[in-house]
Amino acid sequence: YFPAEVDSVYFPQVEVVGDIGSSLTRLTELVAPNPYWDFNYFERVQESVKNQVHESDSDDRFPVIPQRFVSDVRKALPEDGIVTLDNGIYKVWFARNYPVRQPNTLLLDNALATMGAGLPSAIAAKIIHPERQVLSVCGDGGFMMNSQELETAIRLKLDLVVLVLRDNAYGMIKWKQAGMNLPEWGLDYGNPDFVEYARSYGAQGVRVESAGDLVPTLRRSFQEGGVWLVELPVDYSENAKVLISELREKVCLV
Repeated sequence: YFPAEVDSVYFPQVEVVGDIGSSLTRLTELVAPNPYWDFNYFERVQESVKNQVHESDSDDRFPVIPQRFVSDVRKALPEDGIVTLDNGIYKVWFARNYPVRQPNTLLLDNALATMGAGLPSAIAAKIIHPERQVLSVCGDGGFMMNSQELETAIRLKLDLVVLVLRDNAYGMIKWKQAGMNLPEWGLDYGNPDFVEYARSYGAQGVRVESAGDLVPTLRRSFQEGGVWLVELPVDYSENAKVLISELREKVCLV
């Protein structure tokens, strides 16, 4: 394994470098019960976090907010279904809100964080696991950096669904700049007609028109087979509130 490089963003008082499993096992051998620990308090904090994860997961706003589309992806996929994430702000929402049922069913290249990785990752996952449903989740920016791989999926005759989250912007950079109180420069752009774009490769293309349409659209895409592109307009207006302001307020007393 390679140790994580956290020095540029986080300065711990004590840093443990090693395999997380063996490191935690060794640490538990060194920890003694503390009479000041309030497990009822810890449980309340845990319950609060769980409740917040489910807040707004049935919200009917359109364009769709992240809490809703992450929840709907979970509903649409079986327990062994594989989700491959491109790199964008939705990656944070999936890491936070998506309950994984089996190992290696939510894949993301968090270390390199390369935009454009979502579709090739899905192709690889489908080749390895042809019997399982595979969904590639991409932002519009990341998808357009490697969208030509639709041809590969078509040529290999894969059954594969690509969910393109369209906000016409680089959402991750907007979120980071909002967190640093910086102005936005050059982060908005136009997009092609993704439905027609997919069809030009010989794939099926469909655009979601309401919040309630995502689950049935994904299920139909998997049922009919072949390569599908599902375009979903999204609303990231809650990024700063949930992922910046509310997280800053969460302080767990130890």
